[in-house]
Amino acid sequence: MSSTERPPTSAASRRARQAVDAAVYSLAVAATVFVVGALAGLVLGGGLVTAKYVMFVVGLLAFGYGTLQLRPDPPWKTEEGEEGEIKIVREERPSGTVVNSREETAFQAAVQRIPPLPWFSLPPDERVSVALKIFLAGLATLAWSFAMEAVFGVAAAGAA
Repeated sequence: MSSTERPPTSAASRRARQAVDAAVYSLAVAATVFVVGALAGLVLGGGLVTAKYVMFVVGLLAFGYGTLQLRPDPPWKTEEGEEGEIKIVREERPSGTVVNSREETAFQAAVQRIPPLPWFSLPPDERVSVALKIFLAGLATLAWSFAMEAVFGVAAAGAA
């Protein structure tokens, strides 16, 4: 093997790089939501309390959307019969795994420049699914919102 060729990566190495990619993506989404919430708090006069609530709502929505996107397709489909009755038709699944090509969004391209991803980058087809990243981003955003509430004591004005 020449010095310019990349050695083949093991499955464990690829899984570790996928985990790092998903973690950095999740934290980048949570940080973006925090900045937007903090800016809204400055404009509206709510401060970090507004950021906490924005993070909670967006995190909950991302968690729910990611959960819905992660559901597998049912192994059947429904068809309407001749007299209006509904028939359930079992679909035959191919035995092989089909992986579709994924497009890289502008946000994902920006996330790919956050260290350590430039050193351990994966092509878009080898990354975890966008649905899983959104699910994890929702969890990270909810965790950040909880930390603002529980650890740092960001509470509503007037509640002491």
